[in-house]
Amino acid sequence: MTDYRAPALSRGLRVLEYLSASGVPMTMGEISLALSLSFNHLFRIIQCLEEEGYLKQDARRYYHLTDKLSLTGQYRYIEQLAQSERCQQLMKDFTWRTNQPCHLAGLRDDRVVVIAHRHPDFTPAISAREGALLHTIRSSSSLVLLAFASDQDSWRLIRHYALDTALRGEMVEQLSRIKSQGFAEIPHDRIIGLTSASWPVFGPDSYAHAVITCPWFDQLPGDYEETKQALGEMAEALGDALAALMRSRC
Repeated sequence: MTDYRAPALSRGLRVLEYLSASGVPMTMGEISLALSLSFNHLFRIIQCLEEEGYLKQDARRYYHLTDKLSLTGQYRYIEQLAQSERCQQLMKDFTWRTNQPCHLAGLRDDRVVVIAHRHPDFTPAISAREGALLHTIRSSSSLVLLAFASDQDSWRLIRHYALDTALRGEMVEQLSRIKSQGFAEIPHDRIIGLTSASWPVFGPDSYAHAVITCPWFDQLPGDYEETKQALGEMAEALGDALAALMRSRC
């Protein structure tokens, strides 16, 4: 078997690993000295890492790690959770218990995306499908993420929206209410009888990394309060599964 080597890639990984382990910004000279690499070897590597979004240089010429690696890894955890037998069973149990659909959503590329869904086997239902993009400032899933995610994730989600003063004030009030009650319930603006109830799925850092939602449709049989209780219980169980998954990879 041919032994292929990629010295530049190896050096790039060393740079990322060293900056991650040190936890402090460094100049190119400091990195060069710490890794025993010549300035000429390091210059192009640093430039490529900066162009690809893994590093950024501040006004003092210190290099910082960006959040690109951590955010990519975070979404992979959510995908793994969605594909897990535990998640699929919880969602199936919910639909059998409530006769209502549900879907799991997370943040990907600054958008809230549906990652998994389940609908009742024998009842017509309105549900979001995998890959669907949810409205950033209207969907209950997005609002829950804005309320319970880290400041970093919330900023990624909202930064592309130019909100006027009135809308900003309305959103602050809405997010405050969601945070206070621990979940969101948003009546659909076009479909009478449809209310989206969403609960945060917390990671071990106590921030929401995903959201489980039931687009509850007023029908028989069905009890909205029981559905909300079941959804909250499922969110807690999903959070335990996510925490176990993230800790197992540490």
